[in-house]
Amino acid sequence: MTQIEIDKEEILKTSKWIRFLFMLLYGFVINFALTLCIGLAIVQFLFYLFTSKPNTSIANFNSHLLEFFHDSLAFLLFQTEEKPFPFKENENDDINNDAESEVIEAELETDNSPETEVAEEAKD
Repeated sequence: MTQIEIDKEEILKTSKWIRFLFMLLYGFVINFALTLCIGLAIVQFLFYLFTSKPNTSIANFNSHLLEFFHDSLAFLLFQTEEKPFPFKENENDDINNDAESEVIEAELETDNSPETEVAEEAKD
C-alpha cells in the first residue's frame, strides 16, 4: 500500500487560501448573476414580444455578463490564474491608453502688422 505524503508547507501557502476565498466569492457572484440573467431574459423576451426585436442596451449588457461568466468559470475550473472582473485588465483600457494623443500647448502668434490692425478695426 502506498502512502501519500502530505507537504504541510504546500497546504499552508497563503496564495492557495487566497485563491480559495476568491473561488468562494466568485461562486456566490455567479449564482447571483445567473438569477439576474434569468430576469434579463424575461425582460428581453417582453421587448421581443412587443417590438419584434431585442433591446440593444440589454443585449450589450448581456455580452458583458457572458464575458464575466466565461472568465469566472475559467478561473473556478483552474483554466486560468487570471482573476475575472473587476481584477481583470481590460483590453480596451490598453487600446485607449495607447490611443490617447499628446496635447501640445502652443502660443498663438499674432500678426501685428499695420494691415492686420486696419482689418481688425474695420470689423468693429
